[in-house]
Amino acid sequence: MPGVKRFDEAAVLDRLMTVFWARGYEAATIDDLVAATGVKRGSLYNAFGDKEQMFLAAVSRYAATVESPLLAMLDAPDPKAGVARLFDAQIAALADPANPPGCLLAQACVEAGPRPDAIGRCLRDHLTGMEATVYAMLLRAQTAGRLERGRDLRALARFVVAVSRALALIHRSLGDPAYLRDVAAVALTVFDGPDGALSPAAGGDTGSAATPGT
Repeated sequence: MPGVKRFDEAAVLDRLMTVFWARGYEAATIDDLVAATGVKRGSLYNAFGDKEQMFLAAVSRYAATVESPLLAMLDAPDPKAGVARLFDAQIAALADPANPPGCLLAQACVEAGPRPDAIGRCLRDHLTGMEATVYAMLLRAQTAGRLERGRDLRALARFVVAVSRALALIHRSLGDPAYLRDVAAVALTVFDGPDGALSPAAGGDTGSAATPGT
């Protein structure tokens, strides 16, 4: 349309994502978003909707461009190696000075709490989706004989998700990759028995598929 300013929506969305990543949903103002993107308020609303919709779009962008490549690190035959790759890649991303501190999704979960709106549902979907990805990797490993049938896969997947989110929150406060590597190294021992080999847990999930969060 004549007279309408055009802009690269993907690039603008990346800038919106960075603001929410650095400041959080509540602290980020429309003025902050306008200043970061260089796009007028009305044009932002026309392109993305209100602040809540901008945040949801930013979360989707973050999941696709930051979180998905990290979860791809789980694609390894050995489950311990896959989780180690995830933690290593996450710590490297957290330590990258080009990124705001911490994790947009982890911080948003803390900020949002159990809110019943679209933001709360989006963040819960993220957590259950991450759990499902880890669970699927563990189930593949168990089916291939690389993880004992006695392991509680649901609990183990939730533990991996919890450690991953904790690494991001700790980094936001301390900014110390060495601290995170220590936490990750200890967390990985959940895959080890007393002799250093993968070992079963008493009882628990035998590998049958289940709905995340159940």
